[in-house]
Amino acid sequence: MTEHVDRTPDGRPLPQQEPSFLQRYNISPAAFALICLFLIFLLYQVVGGTLTFFLIGTRVTPENVMQHRTLTIVGQTLFILLPTLLFARLLSRKASAVFPWRMPRVGETIFASLGLIFLQEVFQIYLFFQDRIPLPEDIQRLVEPLKEMIQEMFKTLVSSQTVPELLFVILVVAVAPAVIEELLFRGLIQSSFERVITPARAALITGIIFGAFHFNPFAIIPLMILGWYFGYLRMRSKSIVLAMTVHFLNNVLAVVVAYFRMDDQMVLGATEGSDINMPMILAQLFLFLALFTVSFSSYLRVTSSVQAGGEE
Repeated sequence: MTEHVDRTPDGRPLPQQEPSFLQRYNISPAAFALICLFLIFLLYQVVGGTLTFFLIGTRVTPENVMQHRTLTIVGQTLFILLPTLLFARLLSRKASAVFPWRMPRVGETIFASLGLIFLQEVFQIYLFFQDRIPLPEDIQRLVEPLKEMIQEMFKTLVSSQTVPELLFVILVVAVAPAVIEELLFRGLIQSSFERVITPARAALITGIIFGAFHFNPFAIIPLMILGWYFGYLRMRSKSIVLAMTVHFLNNVLAVVVAYFRMDDQMVLGATEGSDINMPMILAQLFLFLALFTVSFSSYLRVTSSVQAGGEE
């Protein structure tokens, strides 16, 4: 088995230092990543879920939603953030080898954010079509209650009635996940895979795992694509900060949409209770795909100097 060498985000070996835990025991970084995911899954979903069940139950209602939000951010901190930082220390003695902290420029942040916004519109149209895929009646009877439960739980968690509640929801739903999940996935996991496969493949595999980790079968394709997008931004810009920023934007948009009751206006021509305007929906799909392509191409252009190694 080859020796694992810590490297900077642009692939250069770091100066010699005390060997990491993985180097001392010659542990595969890929196996280490999978073990970390399994242990964090047990801590957050099993231990955290069990504590939530005994304290307030699993059903999210308007009466207990504040307790659920509080337990969510506490659980993410205790069972995801702290283990991630501990495991990162085992992966490398140098924090920057796991969490690349380069501050992105304004241009790359703008184009990456625009790409996210247009991608979200594409996802809304994709989900519109997905909901209209006919299923056998027996399967439909099983799937529909689960889908409604997930949608209702999410809607209750992100909805708010006052500005102070809105700010707390943004903290729980947007700020905390953007930081904590990015440290886990685009930091610990992606950095681990980058030690054994190409950075592009590491971003793709981490994105797939990210989507599956959210346990929402009805949005798994958009979640996986989002995970890949965050991972690609982190790889291309050599910055976990940009991935955090765009992840925050993705989540805060959902909170704002819920706060202003904009759920039924996401896809023009597809308003419930009226005739479906298919030409308008398809026109939107091609428009937002084109806008995403332009934004993403512009992002690639403004980050060319980063890839060339001309910027730290």
